[in-house]
Amino acid sequence: MVAVASVRGSGGASCPLTLAWCWLLLLAVSSSAAAQSSRDTGGNPPARTEAQWLQAIQAAAQRVNFAGTVVYQQGGAMRSSRIVHLWDGTSSHERLQMLDGKPREFIRKDTEVHCLIPEARRVLIERAMPGETFPSLGGGAPREILEHYALRLETVERVAGVDCQVLVLEPRDAMRYGHRLCVEPASGLLLRTQTLDQRGEPIEQMAFTDVRINERIDRALLRPSWSTDGWRVDRSEHRPADLARLGWTISAPPGFRKLREVERRMGPPDAQRSTLQAVLSDGLATLSVFIEVGGGNQVTNDLAHSHGSLSGYTRRLGDTMVTVVGEVPPATAKAVAHGVINNANPAALESKPAR
Repeated sequence: MVAVASVRGSGGASCPLTLAWCWLLLLAVSSSAAAQSSRDTGGNPPARTEAQWLQAIQAAAQRVNFAGTVVYQQGGAMRSSRIVHLWDGTSSHERLQMLDGKPREFIRKDTEVHCLIPEARRVLIERAMPGETFPSLGGGAPREILEHYALRLETVERVAGVDCQVLVLEPRDAMRYGHRLCVEPASGLLLRTQTLDQRGEPIEQMAFTDVRINERIDRALLRPSWSTDGWRVDRSEHRPADLARLGWTISAPPGFRKLREVERRMGPPDAQRSTLQAVLSDGLATLSVFIEVGGGNQVTNDLAHSHGSLSGYTRRLGDTMVTVVGEVPPATAKAVAHGVINNANPAALESKPAR
């Protein structure tokens, strides 16, 4: 959900990965007060409609206090992070520490995220899309999600010692992945999410290994590990763009709507290029289309790539490079990339086929 960036829906600047990929690594949280709250339900899930289950998950990610450790697993690779989340009645505050690899922290207030990179003494500031990161579940209204996914309740399981209700979101077409969720019934907090391929097999998952829910959060736990005095502060540079006015048409898959269009400066500091970005979503899955005019010489053949639930496809349109990245099956990323049209220069549509 995913992004992409994640693009996880989102992407552009780097941290040091592109933010699209950085956001895919934002995880979160597990156990004690939650165990008691789940016992209070008497072992039966609350009587909620399909839309109310989705509303509960989305609300809990913003308005429930929680803290814990999350594991992100993709094939044989595994990463962990520690998260603290506070709702102060007005705003959502969060601190996410990556526990593997190079030290990284993400400090968030509502949609503004500060990515701390200590070895470079650098802070990168970016605006996140609502619902981008675990334990959120997309930014779309439940009604929008249920147009493209069928929801059913399954058994009650345990995650991090906490009872949780299993929900399955089955895609209504082959353009999307399915999802298996495990939700703490009383709070609505999402404790585990699995992305399922077309065979129903998990291709990646995020889950709490320990969690505290609805306990008091000390604000000192939201402070960064390092003093950032004297650090370089960069804001992800982007401005609104109108791709249609600039001569571009993007054929979105059925059910995907355009969330935003921006122009970014991307690439290394000494060789940055202007890049157009469109973010599309069906309410749950998100994908980004990047159009880099003048970048076509970087591509000789179409290139498909995938990593867990994240699929990408790059192709050349004349002197332009088009890249699609999102939490969708590879065929969807390819279809979107081939649906990008340069209205000002239709001949630019001619590109070498993928091998």
